[in-house]
Amino acid sequence: MLRINISTRPILLDYNIQNAQLNLQSTQPKVQIETMPAKLEIRQPQGKLTIDNTPYRYSIGLKNMADFARDNAALGRQTAMDTIAQIVEEGNLMARITSKSNAIADLAADSSLVEASDITWAPIVAPSIHYQAKPAQITATAGKVNITPQPGSVQGDYQPGSVDIRVTQYPSIKISAVDVKA
Repeated sequence: MLRINISTRPILLDYNIQNAQLNLQSTQPKVQIETMPAKLEIRQPQGKLTIDNTPYRYSIGLKNMADFARDNAALGRQTAMDTIAQIVEEGNLMARITSKSNAIADLAADSSLVEASDITWAPIVAPSIHYQAKPAQITATAGKVNITPQPGSVQGDYQPGSVDIRVTQYPSIKISAVDVKA
């Protein structure tokens, strides 16, 4: 009888694998910020205060020379007019001859009577006070922000991997027929 012998030898491979490499070098991004602050300048000029004492001084009888002279001239004019009126009245009284009264005796009696002086209460006028405010002078300067970005960088060195395959033993199949006597 014939027997078949089959012997096999598998393939043997030798692998030489080199991994891929990626070397990265990076620099951090930076941001430079430079600020200039806002400025606010406020100047307040002095206001103007005006105090006019003229009404107050006039109310207590103190006047400047021009007004005093004008008032005295007006008073003199009025006194002259009053005196003329009194003289005319006395003349009219003496001209009434038909009257049974003694005109000279009446005039003498009237001139001897002195009227009592009256006290006149007069208000004192307050001084005129005026304040003129000057507006504040405001100067505003806006602040600034200067931003300078420096982007980061990435430098890469890539070395691809490699696979080196070598066959150390090739496959083989041996088939033989053997006559076996039983």
